[in-house]
Amino acid sequence: MDILAESALRITVLALGVSQALRLLRRRSPRLAHGAWTAVVVVMLALPAVVRWGPTFAMPVIGSAEAVGHLFAPAADAVGPVTPGAARSSVAAGSRAPWTISWAGAVVIIYLAGVAMLLARLASGAWRLRTIRRGAVAEQGLLTHPLCVTPMTVGILAPVVILPTGWANWDDADLSAVLAHEGEHARRRDPLIVALALLNRAVFWFHPLAWWLPRELSRLSEQACDDAVISRGHDRDLYAACLLRFARRASEAGRRVLPMATAMSGAGLQARLRMLAHPPATVSRVRRLSVASACAALVVVCAAAVPAAAQRPAAVPGQARGTVVTSAHFEVFHDGLPAERVIRAVGDAEAAYRQLSAALRYETAGRVLIILVSGDRDLPADPQAAATLALTSGAPNRHRIVLSLESLDQQSDLVVHELTHQFAFEIMPATSRRAPALIEGLAEYLRGAWRADDLRLTRAAAVAGTIPSVAALDDDSRHWAHAVFDYVAAEQGTEGVRRLVFALRAHETLWQAIPAAFGVGVDRFDGGFRDFVTARFTRR
Repeated sequence: MDILAESALRITVLALGVSQALRLLRRRSPRLAHGAWTAVVVVMLALPAVVRWGPTFAMPVIGSAEAVGHLFAPAADAVGPVTPGAARSSVAAGSRAPWTISWAGAVVIIYLAGVAMLLARLASGAWRLRTIRRGAVAEQGLLTHPLCVTPMTVGILAPVVILPTGWANWDDADLSAVLAHEGEHARRRDPLIVALALLNRAVFWFHPLAWWLPRELSRLSEQACDDAVISRGHDRDLYAACLLRFARRASEAGRRVLPMATAMSGAGLQARLRMLAHPPATVSRVRRLSVASACAALVVVCAAAVPAAAQRPAAVPGQARGTVVTSAHFEVFHDGLPAERVIRAVGDAEAAYRQLSAALRYETAGRVLIILVSGDRDLPADPQAAATLALTSGAPNRHRIVLSLESLDQQSDLVVHELTHQFAFEIMPATSRRAPALIEGLAEYLRGAWRADDLRLTRAAAVAGTIPSVAALDDDSRHWAHAVFDYVAAEQGTEGVRRLVFALRAHETLWQAIPAAFGVGVDRFDGGFRDFVTARFTRR
């Protein structure tokens, strides 16, 4: 019980920290909040084992060692030292009746009774879900069961969607929205997360957080799935009406959603309708990484930290410290480079930022981090070298751009190319990871110049008539991605490029984003693109 009490205290500190981190975002993001609270559930379940067997470290705090003590250590008896492992009681052994038990024993019995009751409820719900799943009948390729009042997703390891009987009479729009919503539950493995939250509630049933987490996770998962449905093009008003119909149907039937299942008429209907009417702003990758880093640090501290007296770090003779220059949009770190060259590099970076911000109508979330080195030979060759460079320069551990003064002297527009990657990571993070060649093409377009090798490859293909479809671009297609943005700019202007970039924010690939940005099919776009490439790159 001491371990459970200590775990409960530690997880309370973690939950307060996570709540504060999410509040500091100032943007409602159900996906981000759901991920953060899911991590809290996992940590909460693992914490007793970590407290019992995991490593610890001293965390310096203000005050002396005597004043700080051990925050999570049990208090000593007033009458003398405590023998490790010995049971303690406020009643002397000689005065007990044979049937009397200690308060500690009574607490253990009450705790185990609560665990047993909640585990029994969990097992009963799991059995009912298993019965429904095994009794579901396939109808036109979809599973249905008469006990399902509303669509639901069941299954911990292999989730499936089960529909109520009579679904074949639904409107096509309603059916499409239902399948998108429940399919998102299956993709996110929400039934597994619900099961973990309910198991955690059984273990920590005495803690209010354990009861709050399943409800909050259910609410956030429904909102995240609603957001996914709308992002796939479903009409908000029609979808809201669909939610109301299923909620009314569930209310009339008087049934509750079974444990470890997610239903479309799930928790927080009023909040979901408000979110549909006022969708939350997208949280940038930088903000997500900041919250994730803060939560990870909180996990480490709350799992293993033991308060200790603060110690002054000893000075290290001859230790080099980096220099930082702060401008309107940048933090520039370097190690003793000439001041005038650094100032010129910062000016180039600010000019590049203004160019990209105007072209994309976007401002980065905070200052961009740049590390300057003297020559190209000083550029890191791999991630480990990049991490070492960041450490020695004194730069914070976050996304950064590394530039050499030698390259900037030769190519003043190089910073435009590199800074485009920062903008792209924030505007369209999924595309940046999935299609790096596309981001390279965008960077070259915004730089306003063609590399000699890229130009040669494009001209050769144009002459040979081997211009690919935009749906077939791969990791070696940087020059074709550049040509695509040139074509869009020629046909639609800079506004067209912006529309395509922000369509890639939601659709990740060109063949998905083009119809969303311009309202034309890929085949029609390909025809115009081939004509443009042929006309431009076969001219002498």
